[in-house]
Amino acid sequence: MRPDPFLRKPISAMASHSSSSSSSSSSSASSSSASPSSTPTPASNAHGISRHMTLSDLICLGLGGTIGSGIFVLSGYIARNQAGPYTPYCFLISGVCAVLSGSCYAEMSANVPASGSAYTFVYVSLGEYFAVLAAGCLTLEYLVSGAAVARNWGDKVLDWLVVEVGAGDWAMSMLAPFGRDGFNPLAGLLSAATVYLLYTGVKESKRTTNVVTCLKVLVVLFMIVGGFSLFSTANLTPYVPPHGLPGVLQGATTSFFGYLGYDEVCCVAGEALNPTRNVPRAVMATIIGAAILYFFASMALTGMQPYHLIDENSGFPSAFHYNGAVASSHVAALGELATLPLVVLVSLLAQPRVFYMMALDGLLPAAFKEVEGRTEQDPEGNLRKGVVICGAAMTAIAAFVPFTILGDLISAGVLVSFSLTDSSLLLFRRAERPGASRFGSLKFLISCTNVLSFACGISVTKFGDSWLGVVLSLACFAGVCKTAHRMHRECPERVAAEAAGDTFRTPLLPFLPCAAIFVNWYLVAQLSLGVLGLLLLYFALATALYFGWSIKHSVGNNGGWGKVDGGGDVELEDVRSCSAGSEGEEDTVRLIGDGRSP
Repeated sequence: MRPDPFLRKPISAMASHSSSSSSSSSSSASSSSASPSSTPTPASNAHGISRHMTLSDLICLGLGGTIGSGIFVLSGYIARNQAGPYTPYCFLISGVCAVLSGSCYAEMSANVPASGSAYTFVYVSLGEYFAVLAAGCLTLEYLVSGAAVARNWGDKVLDWLVVEVGAGDWAMSMLAPFGRDGFNPLAGLLSAATVYLLYTGVKESKRTTNVVTCLKVLVVLFMIVGGFSLFSTANLTPYVPPHGLPGVLQGATTSFFGYLGYDEVCCVAGEALNPTRNVPRAVMATIIGAAILYFFASMALTGMQPYHLIDENSGFPSAFHYNGAVASSHVAALGELATLPLVVLVSLLAQPRVFYMMALDGLLPAAFKEVEGRTEQDPEGNLRKGVVICGAAMTAIAAFVPFTILGDLISAGVLVSFSLTDSSLLLFRRAERPGASRFGSLKFLISCTNVLSFACGISVTKFGDSWLGVVLSLACFAGVCKTAHRMHRECPERVAAEAAGDTFRTPLLPFLPCAAIFVNWYLVAQLSLGVLGLLLLYFALATALYFGWSIKHSVGNNGGWGKVDGGGDVELEDVRSCSAGSEGEEDTVRLIGDGRSP
């Protein structure tokens, strides 16, 4: 059979895989898969992990993985280099973008509470090749962003030693021997320490996460209150963006990095109590809470100090020091240094799980799905080989690549991932019109929406000063509106009314997902040609990996799923078995028509 790069995984194969290394797990998989249209019980999922995370736990997890980088890492950089006193509006714009895509993420994760996040959603709807691209975007979000945060943490430690401790000459010679943009040993040490902790089996507990998140929020509130007590309107004069509207939009794209982490809530949907209700609420609470904190914190920062004097690596500690508040400077600096490492730990914790799911599908080598160190206390063991491989890559990136290079690339990759998820929701909820031509199909309309959105952004950003650029941008925007209207008029709803229940549903479909796609690509277009070139090169490498290795070993392309479109039998040893649901629990997989992949 000729390999199909656009093969979609059947919905019956979407529950979590029981580990093949345990015979008891295999037998359990065989018995449970007899009912493919079922979900895990409230007590446990397919891995045997209990559903224990409440709504407050999910919100703490989301805020703990989200807040911090936007305030500690990005606010000073954006204020000094991109938007000046308009930095708060950059965070509002990116927050709106996050809410649009977050609603799509919330519905997908509530209806299909399986592992894999965007990789899983895209695999069901768009196909195997696009799922690999989505996994590449998740790698930017987890592994590369963890390295970026570690790098910035190393820069902040160096600034603290130079500014607060006064160890300038010694610190620069020992910790930055080749300058700030060269080798950073502190970033490498933090990454290596994180690898060691995860390798030895240290797990994140709910209590620790909640405590550290509360500490983070207290530190941020301290910065906001202290900043407004030193606020001066003279620091906002002249109240114009130094680089105009393009600088504000570019700052919005950069600030989107600060919202990364809310999809961590979706990653633990299998451990959430009442996920169809709690996961969407936690996603929205995380985004809105982070946006509020980011807006007021960046406003306080730009009011404490003229934007051209703000330290791009250590904004709040330097701003407090600038105003003579030495004690507050120490508190802000130590608060940043104490809480940022948690972001690195959570990032590395998630990355091996993504590769684990890909390895189960045959898209990565088997080493990534090996589980070691099983005990009675830790029945699922540890992905040690995956941790070591991912950790080595993260350590190298953190030690040798400056944060300024990584930040925009990460934001661009995640925006693409969100657009893929938004597109997946459209295919998830809408059906093809009977008798539709190739150029009137749902897939064609979704493709046009993505292409025209990016073209509109490029036209405005690169050619907005010419009449041709204005005409092209208006034409592309009109095309996006037209395709959204055609989807609404010609493509019927796929979700059955009785299946909706209490499950979160994205409002204003298909207009809201189309708006999210437009905003995502518009923000991507604000980036420099160099960053866009790096993103294309990154996707080219992912494409080469897929067609050079993954497609040849794919479970789906080697008969592991039976007849995908024909509803044939599914081979139990190769697919992710579904767990039997409890009586009265909502059946999530029926939300796609007759239970087949769309």
